Amino acid sequence: MSECGNVASARAIDGLPDAPVGLLRLSGDGRIVAANAAARDLLGLDTRPDAGWPAPWGIPLDALQGADGVWIAPGDDPARRLRYRRDNGGWWVSLPHAETAALLRDHARRASGAPARSMPVADTAPADDARRLLARIGAGLAACDLDLDLDAAGALATGCRLSAGFGNLTEAIRQAVSLSVEIAGAVPQVVEDNDRLVQQSQVQVDALVDVMAASRRLLEGVQAAANELTAVRAEAARADASVRAGREAATGLAEAIREVERRVTRATEVIEVIDAVSMQTNLLSVNAGIQAAHAGPAGRGFAVVATEIRLLAERAAKASREVRSIVEDTVAALGDGTASARQTGHVLAEVGGLLARVGGAMASVATRIGAQDAEILAIDQAVEHATGLGRSNLERAARVAERSEALGRSVAELQDCVGLFKLPDDPMRVARHAQVRDLARVTAAEIGCALDAAVARGDIGVDALFDRSYTPVPGIEPPRFRTAFDAVCDRLLPALQEPVLDAHPWVAFAICANPDGYVPTHNQRFSRPLTGRRELDLVGNRTKRIFGDRVGRSVGAHTDPWRLQVYRRDTGEIMFDLSAPVFVQGRHWGGFRLGYALD
Repeated sequence: MSECGNVASARAIDGLPDAPVGLLRLSGDGRIVAANAAARDLLGLDTRPDAGWPAPWGIPLDALQGADGVWIAPGDDPARRLRYRRDNGGWWVSLPHAETAALLRDHARRASGAPARSMPVADTAPADDARRLLARIGAGLAACDLDLDLDAAGALATGCRLSAGFGNLTEAIRQAVSLSVEIAGAVPQVVEDNDRLVQQSQVQVDALVDVMAASRRLLEGVQAAANELTAVRAEAARADASVRAGREAATGLAEAIREVERRVTRATEVIEVIDAVSMQTNLLSVNAGIQAAHAGPAGRGFAVVATEIRLLAERAAKASREVRSIVEDTVAALGDGTASARQTGHVLAEVGGLLARVGGAMASVATRIGAQDAEILAIDQAVEHATGLGRSNLERAARVAERSEALGRSVAELQDCVGLFKLPDDPMRVARHAQVRDLARVTAAEIGCALDAAVARGDIGVDALFDRSYTPVPGIEPPRFRTAFDAVCDRLLPALQEPVLDAHPWVAFAICANPDGYVPTHNQRFSRPLTGRRELDLVGNRTKRIFGDRVGRSVGAHTDPWRLQVYRRDTGEIMFDLSAPVFVQGRHWGGFRLGYALD
């Protein structure tokens, strides 16, 4: 048979416990539908199964007001009283113990002035037991010994209450011991981590100081570069002005050279005229010489003049040729000068354009340096702020280190204090704890099998079953949430949770919770219609809530075989909580928890 098949037959639903206190179950119409042996003996009821007896002492239903209370029957018998608690359309009722009834009647006689009823010798045993019980408890408390087995005192109602109280105290101190041990184990690591944090904070502060110094040096360098760039821009502006003046001078020189060329050209024309005159003069002198020769002695003087004229013409021609050569050389030189002036103008124009581009580039660089200057200043301020924060964190870390050391000393003192108490080695020595543990583990296994089957049938996907997102239900206080799996839980869980809740009158709730403390489906008695009134809905409707208290967070998160805790509910009761993990397809889904009391 499979594990899921085995757990179905592992749980037996008991009736009312066979306690020394009379216990009843009243139906909605006020009839007794269940009674333990002590109640049947006290009320003289027959043992017919399911006979349905009338309410004890004729209690009217309208007297059972509120969720719980005490009702005292009219008449002279003060022992005819009962304590009731409303539950699922009916009531759980506890009757006075026989010893308690005797004490109430004796007190009433003394108050009325009648002599107290002398107790027979046989009746002195319970009083002796009570005195021995109180002496034993006093001795145990004096020795800080809470390992008191009070089960033998179960015949006394006071013993039952004391047993429950010691059980609550024992488990509360056990939790404090466990927590102090856990804190004590964690404090050295916290101190070590904090020391490392102090060291790292110091390194971080030192690094930030270095970064701040570097950023300030960078800022100074950028500012110096900006100043130098400003000076370069001024020099470039002056160079640009000089280039423009040179370009204008080159242009003027070219114009002057062109004017010289025009004048040289005019001189060339004059030289050509001189050459022509010289040539004509030479021709005339030749002709004159010829004519003088023909004239004979009479033309001898004329011949001399002609010769001189010819010589003059030749010197003029020679001079003209030399002037022409000089002019040609000058024209060539002027051509070279013109080309050079023109080339100089082009070069100066290119230099001017280059200087203009350089000026624009330097202006852009100056603008960017100005922006970087602002950014570096902002970085410097941010680093300075971070350095301040680092120093503050370092101071805080130092204070935390001091407090951690103080916490370590306080935890040691706490361990010493709680170590005064002797606690039972195993809480499962208490029969009720062991009974709840077995019931919780079996039911948790049943719930895991039921959810396994739902996944196998395709009722819900695995991802949806393990989903941890919550949708708030608007307008409800305390808050409620819907999830991807609460509808499936509403269909499956009541059939498994409700029998556990109805098995014992001292079980307050039996529910499932996921690791976040979310309860998708609470018990039916705590799932009443919402009223919108917080004080009513806090108790009457507790389903689909996330219980974030210390116990609520842990019951669905742990994977221990079982976990026993004691706490105060948000409704005020001191209660035990025992939980067992629920696994679905080998994965931890949450936990099944039972809330109960020992009395």
